[in-house]
Amino acid sequence: MHRILRHLNVIATVVTLASGLAVLAQDVLVPGFREYHRDWVMFVAVYCAVQAFTLEQLLRNGPWLPWVIAARAVAAYVFLLNLTSLWPQWRYWTPGRYVYELLDVPGVFNLGLYTLIFLGRGTFNTWSLMAFTDHWWKPLRRSHPLSGRLVTAAFVAGLVFPVWTFLVVITQEAKIYSPEAEAVAREVLHGITCETVQEKAGQHTTDLRRRGETNYHVQIAYDCSVTRVVVRMEDGRVGSYTGSPGDCCVRAAPQNG
Repeated sequence: MHRILRHLNVIATVVTLASGLAVLAQDVLVPGFREYHRDWVMFVAVYCAVQAFTLEQLLRNGPWLPWVIAARAVAAYVFLLNLTSLWPQWRYWTPGRYVYELLDVPGVFNLGLYTLIFLGRGTFNTWSLMAFTDHWWKPLRRSHPLSGRLVTAAFVAGLVFPVWTFLVVITQEAKIYSPEAEAVAREVLHGITCETVQEKAGQHTTDLRRRGETNYHVQIAYDCSVTRVVVRMEDGRVGSYTGSPGDCCVRAAPQNG
């Protein structure tokens, strides 16, 4: 089991590192890429270095591996517990953004994306933590039975909580998700200009739009980090689409006259 987990972690780390290196290469070589995505090259380089070190420890089962896995699990739970505030910006800013983009298919119920966020970051990282640090916590069950049971209970909670959250989210999404509404949201977002984002940054607007015989209630949250469009149909089903306005807010606003 330990070997299987190590191989799965190697695959996950390779994919994440590949995304980080792709972002770093474009930041350095493609004019305007860094400014548009507002990347901090030093952060991207450190991110890639951490992933490379993790990969090296995984490949040779190095002495720092338990600490690396523990740090990864802590970071994953910080992310999950602050998901609603971190996710909208992080998915566009992280050097691992291409992993999310690979799984985020417009117009399709994103089971893959939810699986990565909850089961990958949550359950899988907890499982890895249990396996790679068993020489830390298993002796507690003999030397300090109560502490050992509490640690085991914490691991069980770490396995169950993301699964429960995942099931709640996909059940709710399956009830209210509308690919038609998402298509409208995507169309609305793509029609928003930089000048509009600059003018309305921090504002929320609502309006009614019509396609044929169908009405769509559109809510737009303008922000320099992420602009979000939510479209609600008359039957209550919802679709949304978000996008980073890139460097819109750092450009000079057009002068009238």
